[in-house]
Amino acid sequence: MRLIKKTFLVINGLIIVVVTSILLVLYFAMPIYYTKVKDKEVKREFDQTSKQIKGKTVTEIRDILTKKINKDNIWYSLVDSDNQLLYPSLQLLDGVSESKDSQNVNIVTTFDNSYSNVKVMSQKVTLRDGKKMTLLGQSSLQPVTDASKVLLDLYPSLLMFSVTVGSIVAYLYSRTSSRRILSMSQTAKKMVNLEPNLTCTIHGKDEIAMLASDINRLYASLSTSIKSLQKEYEKASDSEREKSEFLRMTSHELKTPITSVIGMIDGMLYNVGDFADRDKYLRKCRDVLEGQAQLVQSILSLSKIETLASQNQELFSLKSSLEEEMEVFLVLSELKHLKVTINLEEQFVKANKVYLLKAIKNIIDNAFHYTKSGGQVMIQLKDNQLVIKNEAETLLTQQQMKQLFQPFYRPDYSRNRKDGGTGLGLFITHQILDQHHLAYRFVVLDQRWMVFTIDFPSHHDD
Repeated sequence: MRLIKKTFLVINGLIIVVVTSILLVLYFAMPIYYTKVKDKEVKREFDQTSKQIKGKTVTEIRDILTKKINKDNIWYSLVDSDNQLLYPSLQLLDGVSESKDSQNVNIVTTFDNSYSNVKVMSQKVTLRDGKKMTLLGQSSLQPVTDASKVLLDLYPSLLMFSVTVGSIVAYLYSRTSSRRILSMSQTAKKMVNLEPNLTCTIHGKDEIAMLASDINRLYASLSTSIKSLQKEYEKASDSEREKSEFLRMTSHELKTPITSVIGMIDGMLYNVGDFADRDKYLRKCRDVLEGQAQLVQSILSLSKIETLASQNQELFSLKSSLEEEMEVFLVLSELKHLKVTINLEEQFVKANKVYLLKAIKNIIDNAFHYTKSGGQVMIQLKDNQLVIKNEAETLLTQQQMKQLFQPFYRPDYSRNRKDGGTGLGLFITHQILDQHHLAYRFVVLDQRWMVFTIDFPSHHDD
């Protein structure tokens, strides 16, 4: 059953039950309530009159009772101790019996065939001359059964009117409520397809508005999670592509030297030309294999960076660590007659100490290696920055700078392995710094300096 029809039927059913219940309560309770209220009013009026005539003469009492004929809804009578009527000049009413010793008001209810309610009351009073009199009061209550019959006659009309009004209200309410729910349903169907910038319209502060707000929060959270997953997926895809490219380049780097070694060995085996000088070519084979061993070691180190660089992080003094490592580089500077300036301020860093120092040493090693003879090298640690400057023998071009952090890349002036290493040093540095989420840049300054800068977040020794 649709919500509109269900709401319509429920509201109309409630209206019928409520109207019927109210009329039933009025039908049975109204006569009882009416009788009780009138009894209290009549008794109060009779008590006031009995107090008013106490200590009066018969003449004064007659005047008082005569004045009350048109005011009170009570017909008064006054009889003496001999049961003689003193006021008015009428016979005592049949059906009224009174105990001579009673001092309280007695109420007797009688019913006749016209459904009238007659109340008869009596009260002993003492006159001024000390005589005992009995004040009688008779009140006729209006019948209420006619009103109950009127309620029964009005019931069909009242029910029809209530159902009509209720039906209109129920229809309008159900249409309004269902329109909001249908709008939410249509929006939710679009959300299933992950359409962007979707929200359920919120009207008011009722439960439907709360549901719309919850759906909006759920979709916003879902969208955020999906975007995060997409970024992770793209990152993983990029990583896989980089690995595939790296393996392709690695196989190329390994293939050529190995082929060269195999060729030299074959030449020595068959005593071909100069290869007959085995001692000479064995030394060359050894040099090639040592280079390959160094390359393999770099590749193995690189494979561990992705999993280990972000683990085992600790807070340590970068200043103290660099001071310990600088001794080796200072010896190298003496051999090349370099001018080295070192300015290290205290800087605490939270990182994997082994890998971060490896990355920094790669940069410093390149700075010393590619500085012209007699040139300057400046190392400064200050204001959360590590700056490494060197007077390069050859400045890098913009095109070379873009490729510098790619695996196995060596500039044109350092193509041989003796000068250019394995070509993995800066690629490893790039991987380590990225794993630590550290910002870095490598630029040419004043057509004289090569400057490598690493930015560190602020940390304090706790």
